Amino acid sequence: MNDRYITLRANLHHYKGNHCYEVKLEDLDGIWFCTRKNSKRILKNLERAGQLKYQPGRGRGNASQITYPIEFQQEMDTYIEECVNRGDLESIAQVLRVPIPEQWVMNFSLEIRQLLGLKRDETVSRDVLHTFRARDITTLDPLRVSVSLETHLIEYLGDTLVRYNREDDCFDPHIAHHFDVANNNRIWTFYLRKAVAFHHGGIVTSRDIAHTINRMKNSQHSYSWLARNITKIKCSHPYKVEIHLAEPNPFFLRYLSAPHFCILPEDIEFNEYQWIGTGPFRLKERTEHKLVLMANDVYFKERPLIDEIHFYKVTHEAAKIVYLSNKEEVDKIEPRKHKIKDAGIRLLSFNLLRSNVVKQHSFREAIYHIFNVRKMAKELEWEVLEARSFEIEKAGPQLRDLSKIPYLLKISGYKGEALNLYHFVNQHAVVEAEWLKKEASKYEILLNLHPITFQEFTENGTEHDIDLLIMGLSLSFDKHLAFSYAFRNKALLFNRLFDRKIDRYIQEMLTAFELTEERTRRDEIMEEMEQYLQKEHAIIFLYHPIVTRALDPIIQDVESNSFGHLDFRKLWVRS
Repeated sequence: MNDRYITLRANLHHYKGNHCYEVKLEDLDGIWFCTRKNSKRILKNLERAGQLKYQPGRGRGNASQITYPIEFQQEMDTYIEECVNRGDLESIAQVLRVPIPEQWVMNFSLEIRQLLGLKRDETVSRDVLHTFRARDITTLDPLRVSVSLETHLIEYLGDTLVRYNREDDCFDPHIAHHFDVANNNRIWTFYLRKAVAFHHGGIVTSRDIAHTINRMKNSQHSYSWLARNITKIKCSHPYKVEIHLAEPNPFFLRYLSAPHFCILPEDIEFNEYQWIGTGPFRLKERTEHKLVLMANDVYFKERPLIDEIHFYKVTHEAAKIVYLSNKEEVDKIEPRKHKIKDAGIRLLSFNLLRSNVVKQHSFREAIYHIFNVRKMAKELEWEVLEARSFEIEKAGPQLRDLSKIPYLLKISGYKGEALNLYHFVNQHAVVEAEWLKKEASKYEILLNLHPITFQEFTENGTEHDIDLLIMGLSLSFDKHLAFSYAFRNKALLFNRLFDRKIDRYIQEMLTAFELTEERTRRDEIMEEMEQYLQKEHAIIFLYHPIVTRALDPIIQDVESNSFGHLDFRKLWVRS
């Protein structure tokens, strides 16, 4: 079925058959993202195909008329059924990207779900994982990525010199098979594995390591701080590289283990649509609505057990209905629910650079008492762990007292002025922000909601009009690197909202944190910083989400990877 046709009827809610709808051509231009000339051409093509009748408006400003010969739901039901029968997930995803009524999706949720998951193609003996994703991929550039899904994908496409070992809290050789440190921890020497192949067939050498580091050092993006201490890179041998530091830094291996430091080839300019790395998966296909990863058969470590992963873009609402709907009549096909409890944290922060009431500690404290996480979770029927720290192990209830709010607002000087609450555009964040707006209105606090995209989130200048910000952080398994990353990375919007006093405190404490070799002392500094930020109400720890992922029962060996995602490298299908 024609994509333009589906987009037209879904967006304009033209559901009825044999009903005359009035339309303005400028509306069609916006829906189809095209010129007026192309809109008219598309209408004529759809009319020739018998999908509609089009009557142009007579005279300037008069609306045109469109009539459809058939009910849209009947047409969609037939089309989705045909797609299900032939296993055409790409066409199904096309339908699930437009705003059709939830019940229409619900009618086929079971059949669609059966097409998802890990499937074996017996004709070519390949295991393929099909999954929906509910938002756009903004970038796969290691120097620009700032959200968890993209960072997670980069871990599959590329490799680092060393890798963090969560169980032993140490660093294992990876692309480097061995490393030494000398000159008072200022010269690090890495010995590279031989015959580690890039996806385009080239072999990793010390020159690729130098290229990757220099690319980061010379970047204007937010991760250049990872390489700021590097003064010289010496490639004395194709499989030996020396990295010289200006100052000793116990955190250096943590930096090198970050996905942003994945090794890229020197001989080809980076292109995120033709991603060339050394990782366990290759980028086979990337379009606006689909991403395909293919197992790297010559991977220098253990090859993934599945052969391909297909990600299809659909709306958040459609994904939720398909994966989590309980409209099953046959229990044996109910998917397993895999819960992930280390998926990160939700935060509320304030723009302390604005000259208004949010600079008043008493106002921020009032908001702290208003945002009752347990009340929100109960009303919205969400499963969360109330946060007291970045660390989920410290989760627990915080004391909130509604009786303090009127006095706090009075001494803050709040006079009922509107404040801007920024949040992401995804449905979860919208619901969360709307809940806070409702609770704040009970105390005559007026919050204007401003949804922003992930692209806007990372852009300088977005912060100028923010008063309050709700956002989430997805944290890696290396909690000390994750803590440093959270505050060093200025692409994370909340980091651009601290005033000079708090920002100076954070940077001084982070420096002490990173230069401390003793793990227990770093833990103490983390706790001290968190307590200070909470005392200042510069940020408010809200909750740790409990992420539920629906899985096909035949999928084996489910494990969580960093950033709260499944580890696709270890999944396999029991035939």
